[in-house]
Amino acid sequence: MSRSWWLLWRRLAALFLSAALLGAITGTLLPCLLAAALGGLGWQLWRLDRLDRWLRGDREANPPPTGPVWDGIQEHIARLRRQSRKRKRKLSRLLAQFQQAAAALPDAAVLIGEDDRLLWCNGASQPLLGLASSRDLGLPITHLLRHPDFVAFLNQRRNGDSVEFPSPVDDGLSLSARIAPYGKKQRLLLATDISRIRRLEQMRREFVANVSHELRTPLTVIAGYLETLLDCDDLALAGWEQPLRRMQQQSGRMLHIVEDLLLLARLESQKERPPLKPVNIPALLADIVEDITALSGDQGHQIQIAADAGLWLLGCEKELHSAFANLAFNAVRYTPVGGRIEIGWFADHHGLHLTVVDNGEGIAPHHLPRLTERFYRVNRDRSRSSGGTGLGLSIVKHILNNHGGQLRIESQLGAGSVFTCDFPGELRVNPACGKTEAE
Repeated sequence: MSRSWWLLWRRLAALFLSAALLGAITGTLLPCLLAAALGGLGWQLWRLDRLDRWLRGDREANPPPTGPVWDGIQEHIARLRRQSRKRKRKLSRLLAQFQQAAAALPDAAVLIGEDDRLLWCNGASQPLLGLASSRDLGLPITHLLRHPDFVAFLNQRRNGDSVEFPSPVDDGLSLSARIAPYGKKQRLLLATDISRIRRLEQMRREFVANVSHELRTPLTVIAGYLETLLDCDDLALAGWEQPLRRMQQQSGRMLHIVEDLLLLARLESQKERPPLKPVNIPALLADIVEDITALSGDQGHQIQIAADAGLWLLGCEKELHSAFANLAFNAVRYTPVGGRIEIGWFADHHGLHLTVVDNGEGIAPHHLPRLTERFYRVNRDRSRSSGGTGLGLSIVKHILNNHGGQLRIESQLGAGSVFTCDFPGELRVNPACGKTEAE
């Protein structure tokens, strides 16, 4: 026990002894002891009231009481206040540094509360998003940024995703926004100007499309002349048959690459999607199976198809045929002789699904994330010999994106691969009336 507490107990003991002595002299022992207890209690309560008013910042309150124990309490409070002031100064410095760093960012940073109201924004928010702290604080962010894609993205409340939309200040600016959790029930919105990246991508698409278009005509002429020479019965050309066939094979491969590049350019540059129509997927798959059976030839592939005859899809038939055929042709190309290929078309509570399963050599896990990149090949030599261009899966990905779907790839070395096309259930069509499930 500290010295101040001993001093307090000594004073209380002296008070009660004095009261007891007075009570014994006057014959009122209990009343005197009760009066001493009430007096001591009242005195301490009065001191507590002064301390409470002083701590609450009451300007009319007297300074804290002094005396045993109270001096220690006052000293402890003063020490806590000094520590609190130090922490506040430190936090103020950190806050100032954060604000300076945020102000220097080229990206817009916006802090929004639980109710999606604007709490703070940096300087870059003005030229990119048209937001100003002096004017917009406390307003709902959806009243300030009203683009439908952004509003839908904000309402999803999924962290890690991003959305692209034009700047409300300048339609020529393209912004990419993402949201991260920040603090207690707050979110940090970060918007980046990606206009230069999009312009470069557009230039690349136009360059590829223009070069591909220019290459197609001379390649077609070359292929035509080669075919004419091979069909010619002139004995003078008999010794050139093998080189001519090699040239015809390579020119055909180049034409295939050019056609795939032009298709990718069309898919990427489409600003207006063609109208979606009911597509008879089972009939489409039956046609593809005939084509891959011919491609398989004497390799003896076991090709099986299981398609729900009453399951149609709302989409673009030409694009869907291209996507599904790419997956089926790949299965034939990369499945060894006598291998098994299974094509399935079904629906469940997650949506509609097309699966292409093979028991080929499989794909190593580190290749899977890059399979849909242009010209990416797991085995370049084998892809060239099989006639692959390295563009098929990229085409499939773009077509599925245009239909609101996604491509999933599962594979294991030595055990084959599974390629799955997932479509939203809203695209399901009733063949009898040609209406979607939503209708």
